[in-house]
Amino acid sequence: MKSNIGIVIYENVQPMDVLGPWEVLSFWKNILQAPVEMSLISENGSYVQCANDIILKAHFDFNNAPQLDYFIIPGGPGRNVQVNNEKMISFIKKQAQNARLILSICTGTFLLHKAGVLKHKSATTYWRAIPELQSFKDINIVEERIVKDSRVWSSGGVSSGIDLAFELIAEIAGQETAGEVQLLFEYFPRNKCFASMKSVDSLPPYTSKEKAYLPKYIKEALKK
Repeated sequence: MKSNIGIVIYENVQPMDVLGPWEVLSFWKNILQAPVEMSLISENGSYVQCANDIILKAHFDFNNAPQLDYFIIPGGPGRNVQVNNEKMISFIKKQAQNARLILSICTGTFLLHKAGVLKHKSATTYWRAIPELQSFKDINIVEERIVKDSRVWSSGGVSSGIDLAFELIAEIAGQETAGEVQLLFEYFPRNKCFASMKSVDSLPPYTSKEKAYLPKYIKEALKK
């Protein structure tokens, strides 16, 4: 029996949060013939204008989407609107009830929180959004790139969705299979850090209320 993996999409979603894990999982499905079905799901099942001028087409809408075994919630600037979208939050609640794993990428964490999925859970988010997440006292923020708490997994910003997808494959099919996909995907990033504390200071503000904050795992990377 095939497992269902679905990614919810919405206006102004960060496309890399969607396409990063989608591509990794697609290599597993299409080349190694993994027993999974994959789908993109939007509120209306139509085209979605992502951030950065990318348009994606959903396979299902909220009403005809199958029950997902593995449910992925990406982030992006559009999450600020979606946290107040009752249909989106209801869909997340409904899917989360029976999903084997619920996974958020970047600021998708805020959608999970609004849906009540993160209550008394450990989680992470995009590093620049951590000060905002700290305002929620019912979440234990862990300063790691990927955080796993029972059925709820979360990851940092943008590129971390690729790492999360490999972790998901390893969870479902084992480390050896994840390694095969890693070779097919040629995912062996160089252990080189281009950024520095000077880079942090030169960034434009993330929000008007942004506080200077770096999670531990990024601080460690900047020291190398």
